[in-house]
Amino acid sequence: MIVLVPVSMFSVNFSVARGRPYSRLERRVLEEIAARAGVASQQGATLTSLCDTFRVHERLMVEAVVTLVGAGWVAVTSGREATFILTDEGQQACSSGRDPASVVVVPASPCTVVFDRTAGQLARRGEVLTVSKQEARPDLNPVTPLRIVRNALDESQIQKLLPRASGEWVRSIGRPRLVTSERYLPVRVDLADQAITGLPRGWHQALSAEILAVAEARKEELDGAPDLQVAPQAALQEEAPLVPARMPATGPGHRPTPLSIGGRKPPAAALGAAAAAQTGANFPWLEENDPFGSSNDGLTDQSTEAAMFSEVSGEESHQILITEALATAANHILIASPTVNVESLSKLGAAIQAAVTRGVRVDVLYGDTDDGTSPQDVVDLLNRIGYHAAERLGRDLLKPAKEPTGSGAGLLIFDGRDGALETVIGNYAWVGSQSSERARSVHMGGTEFMAQVARAAAGLWTWSGDQDSADRWRRVANRCQDDTAVSAARGDLLKDQVLAELIVDDEHAQVPQGSEDSVLRIGGARRHENGSAAGIRGISAVIRRPQTLTIP
Repeated sequence: MIVLVPVSMFSVNFSVARGRPYSRLERRVLEEIAARAGVASQQGATLTSLCDTFRVHERLMVEAVVTLVGAGWVAVTSGREATFILTDEGQQACSSGRDPASVVVVPASPCTVVFDRTAGQLARRGEVLTVSKQEARPDLNPVTPLRIVRNALDESQIQKLLPRASGEWVRSIGRPRLVTSERYLPVRVDLADQAITGLPRGWHQALSAEILAVAEARKEELDGAPDLQVAPQAALQEEAPLVPARMPATGPGHRPTPLSIGGRKPPAAALGAAAAAQTGANFPWLEENDPFGSSNDGLTDQSTEAAMFSEVSGEESHQILITEALATAANHILIASPTVNVESLSKLGAAIQAAVTRGVRVDVLYGDTDDGTSPQDVVDLLNRIGYHAAERLGRDLLKPAKEPTGSGAGLLIFDGRDGALETVIGNYAWVGSQSSERARSVHMGGTEFMAQVARAAAGLWTWSGDQDSADRWRRVANRCQDDTAVSAARGDLLKDQVLAELIVDDEHAQVPQGSEDSVLRIGGARRHENGSAAGIRGISAVIRRPQTLTIP
């Protein structure tokens, strides 16, 4: 039996970057320019003075200076001889001691992704063989329910699917553009063996039950339908004229047309007979046993390198951690809570105010409000805190979500004392009432993994309707990816290294339940049944650390 899965197709424009760390010479030249500006503010370094200092050929010095100018770290002043001075960005780079990547950003060929509208799964177009509505014949073949009605995608899921060459990384992702919402993925179902052929790898966990249920329902419908009895012509004419059925054609690719009566749906038996005649011959790739290598393997491993600092359990441990993060963060803090209420948020008011006073940007998002709290209550409270911390500037630094995200994510993002971005992912309601489930989270870092987390933060802001804040976290993701390029080129090794995959929203339907000795699955998600948010909203991590990982 053929079952159809409704899908949409999106085109995604994105850019990739490739690069390297700055050389030791470029670092020393930057420091020399800074030193000369400190000794003689009216006379910066010149090409001649730099060549004399480092005793290198002028060509090498020109390359180093051009690289620094191109990075925006060094500016050229006019005069009898061109002199070089540091820009604000150059001063920051010099004082921090960190070497951002020297990167080249180029647009990549647009990528088309397929989005299943029953369970919200995503795959590259080349991994899913879809057909048009005319080819699929949903009037003949059973179709899985169309539950996902939104026409927008979260880039934090898409980033895993975008192709790039070795040594490249995704630098920016444009807003996915809907190409069509009237495509279908045909799959072949063998009810006797409970086997499904034609699903792409990783979609079985989310869709198998749906497909088998639809196939069983159609089988029961056909088994219980009486044989088709064609009504007398006279009786039919009273309701609608009979449209003569064509004689079945022979030959490959023929799709039989059921007996149809104008103004009336064909009887179930007629559809059943036609559907029975329509076999996998119309979709020849389904004649293969496993056309995509799509065994029922549950989660497709798309792990990246990450650092796992600790597991966090219980309310007291979580409160200590968020208080410390608010006290030590240098630039960014994002708090995403499954729920929010004014009482819990007020308890963090002094710590949030102190962070904003230091110039830290603090974002507060929530999946839903608790009883007695409205979104406007949250906005009013945080606006007061921001104003007391930094007057008018406080409203720019302290950003409350004006609308719920609908997400069950318990997410904390902050930059530690060394400037590196860290995250805590779990089910803890940072500013809301706690559920009956014990609070559990994992404290993680690593630039490559944090780039994905920052994009997930951008996705949360997109759901709440604030595109400016979303763009800010996209820029944070870009910086994390640049740092990843530097580390890769140097061969740096992460401490406390694990392999981790970030699971966002409808990807949760892929994650198999149950435990494995070497795998930790932790996070928070919430299922929505109706409206534009239908599907799963949340953020989790799947962490693999062979042999040494213990699960409490």
